[in-house]
Amino acid sequence: MISKIELINKLQSLDNRTVLKAVEELRTAGMLSDGSLRGIALCQAVLEGADLKDADLCYVDLHQASLDDADLTGARLQATKLNRASLRGANLKGANLTNADLYKVNLRGALNLTETQLSSLNELFGSIMPDGNVYNGRFNLFGDLARARWAKVNTQDPKCMAEFYGVSLEDYLHGQKTEVAVLTSAA
Repeated sequence: MISKIELINKLQSLDNRTVLKAVEELRTAGMLSDGSLRGIALCQAVLEGADLKDADLCYVDLHQASLDDADLTGARLQATKLNRASLRGANLKGANLTNADLYKVNLRGALNLTETQLSSLNELFGSIMPDGNVYNGRFNLFGDLARARWAKVNTQDPKCMAEFYGVSLEDYLHGQKTEVAVLTSAA
């Protein structure tokens, strides 16, 4: 039987077929959802089309990973680093993204991504949203605001914030109004 370390090493292969086979072997062994992968580094992993349903990927470093068309239904991605990753067409139904970093992530065409999931993130700065538009700051996420303060951006000035997010002032203000409406209807 192949060891856990060998399977994790296979997840880092540049060959997608090898990665998909390793994912299935991890699932069969019960290691995909039992916390065995917590905190590992899978930077630049090629997980395209992977069946990661109910996977426990908390604290995993998936910086620049390709998760295009992956099934992340019910996956636990709390505090996961997905910076500069691609999740085009990924199914995120019920995925827990609390405090995940999605700095400059491509979410174009991502499926089943809710307002609640998005508002629970730590960071979304520079990301392409499922509709193909650049994230406009509407959720006022902690990590985004910390990045703005670090860059000495006046976070109280809508024009400065629109420039920071790289969107028009109108788009930024529309996002802020939408977020206020969402919060008001939830109360």
